[in-house]
Amino acid sequence: MSEVLGPDETLDILCNERLRIIQKKQGYRFSIDAILLAHFVVLKKHERLLDIGTGCGIIPAYIVKKGYRNEMVGVEIQKDLYDVALKNKILNNCDQVTFLHGDIGSKSKDLKTSPFHVVVSNPPYTKERSGRTSPQPSRLVARYESFLNLESLVSIAASLLYKKGRFYVIYPSRRLGEIISAARDNKLELKRVRFIHPRKKQGSNLFLAEFIKDGGIGTAIEAPLYIYENGQYTDEVKGYYILES
Repeated sequence: MSEVLGPDETLDILCNERLRIIQKKQGYRFSIDAILLAHFVVLKKHERLLDIGTGCGIIPAYIVKKGYRNEMVGVEIQKDLYDVALKNKILNNCDQVTFLHGDIGSKSKDLKTSPFHVVVSNPPYTKERSGRTSPQPSRLVARYESFLNLESLVSIAASLLYKKGRFYVIYPSRRLGEIISAARDNKLELKRVRFIHPRKKQGSNLFLAEFIKDGGIGTAIEAPLYIYENGQYTDEVKGYYILES
């Protein structure tokens, strides 16, 4: 392990030691949001999955550790995160996962030759030049829409999906209207949504959503997801870290 782990990297051991994730000590590090999204995704046998902005590869690695053997592709624009994703692929025996380095906009032309059944993304949450700017470049790219805004993300995701393909995303609740509008402009219909609350009696700060390309009208509103109770994760969220395949 020492020869794999760089001096500027850490190793996180999760999910009953089944999932091992290398990350950079400085810069962007994945949060629980990625775990929530990975658990929300529905993946059927033989379906191909694309992860836009894969970071360290946490979402494909998590899905593999749930027992799926589907072909998956992760695209990451930041070279240091892409390099770490390659390490995590080896570390977690993710042979069916391919990681690509580059901008999804420029990669999409080649990717369209073989569309996907599922596209997933844990994208930047904040519009460019709004909110507080992170002094760390890696975090800046991951948190702000400097290289990939909402409209472009939704358009690219739709273009890479088969008809009736599914797009999964986690996003701030305050921007729900924006993403629904952008999705409909690209023939993606909201089919499932689950609002995330930090605690009971607190408002929703995030939501999980499933859109279907050329899907019919009608949305299932799922039960709220609460993250914390009595100072620790709720039983449901704890269960996400058990990973029984």
